[in-house]
Amino acid sequence: MRFASLLSLALLLSPIARGQDKSASITPAHESLLRDAMRRFVVRDWDKALEFIDKADAMDKPTPVSLNIRGAIAIEQKHFDEGRKLCLQALNDDPTFYPARFNLAEIPFVQGKYAEARPMFEKLRDENPKDELVQFRIYMTYLLEKDDDAAKQELDGIQFYSMTPVYYFAHAAWEMTHGNKPEALKWIERGKYVFPPGAVRFYADVFYDLGWMERP
Repeated sequence: MRFASLLSLALLLSPIARGQDKSASITPAHESLLRDAMRRFVVRDWDKALEFIDKADAMDKPTPVSLNIRGAIAIEQKHFDEGRKLCLQALNDDPTFYPARFNLAEIPFVQGKYAEARPMFEKLRDENPKDELVQFRIYMTYLLEKDDDAAKQELDGIQFYSMTPVYYFAHAAWEMTHGNKPEALKWIERGKYVFPPGAVRFYADVFYDLGWMERP
């Protein structure tokens, strides 16, 4: 479902790649296991992802990355209290760890508590105005609340020339919520033509979770 920020290997593992903070002592073998776990996460193989995380954590104490992946899996499985606890543990180790902060905002979003999720995403957008997934989430909170005026204002702020399929999926979501599924699917197909499957997945997951499309 969600988690583009946390699904992105580059973002999730960036503290490792930078060799900073709590991840500074991670060995190449440990890093490799975390990457393997994320690859299994992307294809929704939770058991295998946890197996790799267990192996990584056995090498050293849990890191913000491993805690966050565990939290993401728990959220996917709708174990929200456990997911929140794990994300907070990750932030206890590194208060700036962006993927865990994204996941904490994602919990109320998944639960349909859009008014609760929105200020959490807005705070992330204030800090990272180029994060198009966060921009999409904020837009979706208004759209799913049926606040068309606010949603349209957000939609108008989404640029056609984007780094992700946000423009296409935002328009598809608008059509879906206004009873025009055929047009929504056309927008999605355009997005798939322009962007690779990995980028599309981050936005399509919301459509699957809402029952607008069937997950492949």
